[in-house]
Amino acid sequence: MSVPLTPPNSTILPKPSTPTGDTPFWAFSLDRYGRDGVAPLCLLLQDRHGADVNLVLLGLWLGSDRRRIADAAAGERIAGAVGAWHDEVVRPLRAARGALKGRSVRDVDARDVLRASIQRSELAAEKMEQDMLHDLIGAMPELCRPAGEERARIMAANAAFFCGPAADGTPPDALLLRLAELCVQAISVRDR
Repeated sequence: MSVPLTPPNSTILPKPSTPTGDTPFWAFSLDRYGRDGVAPLCLLLQDRHGADVNLVLLGLWLGSDRRRIADAAAGERIAGAVGAWHDEVVRPLRAARGALKGRSVRDVDARDVLRASIQRSELAAEKMEQDMLHDLIGAMPELCRPAGEERARIMAANAAFFCGPAADGTPPDALLLRLAELCVQAISVRDR
């Protein structure tokens, strides 16, 4: 049984930004991504399952607050809101950074400075994508709070909207549940 977060046709205002201008979603992402085991699982989902890590982190963040994406249409709406940005800005920056890694050039130091500059730009683009997602979520009535469902399962179910099967057909379910469990471990006992 799910309980809507808001009555139909109402608006949820996003949680305010922190004093540094960061959203709670960005703070969650930085915290969780930096925890043991989280980054490698996110990158595995990106590489094997075509996941946009920001969307996976969004699903985890929503689930950490026991908010669930209601259905596939809502998941598609969320992914569609940042799809062009991710494809036209984030991925090309990531590809440029990757192309420079270990490339043979005359001035290795200059290459490394350029690569670091692109990495900073990539991170700024990722943050902008997360800001877009945060703002979108504030206006989405398609979120609900499932009664009695485990937090990790909500987190994994949310993130599953943004991952496809691997090339061999393997679903991402086990990886998503492990990722959610790692993220739940970071939630303090008082928040449970």
